[in-house]
Amino acid sequence: MPGLKTRAKTLVELAENARFYVATRPIPMDEKAKAQGTEEARQRLGRLRVALQGLADWSEAGLEAAIRAFIEAEGVKLGAVAQPLRAALAGAVTSPGIFEVMAVLGRDEALGRIGDFAAGRVV
Repeated sequence: MPGLKTRAKTLVELAENARFYVATRPIPMDEKAKAQGTEEARQRLGRLRVALQGLADWSEAGLEAAIRAFIEAEGVKLGAVAQPLRAALAGAVTSPGIFEVMAVLGRDEALGRIGDFAAGRVV
């Protein structure tokens, strides 16, 4: 809730902003999120998914450390991973922090959404 409350002014906005947490996979994506699905981004998220599969600490801090290490290994900036990752997880280019979203979704759902995006399975 903390990440959602700061972005909503009404209960209706809060509910709308939270909808992606309970969406059935493959999750629906808005046009801006779909635009994040370039071949390069999908391949990179596929590699990220593999890197995260064995992560023991699926907390916000653990996810942040693992993703930052991945970014460093890839030699890219945070945005090259964060924006496509946000699209994969939330179906939009705005959401609460990606590490928070991943922790709330849980390992299986987060990895599933990343896998859907990497494979081009978007609605």
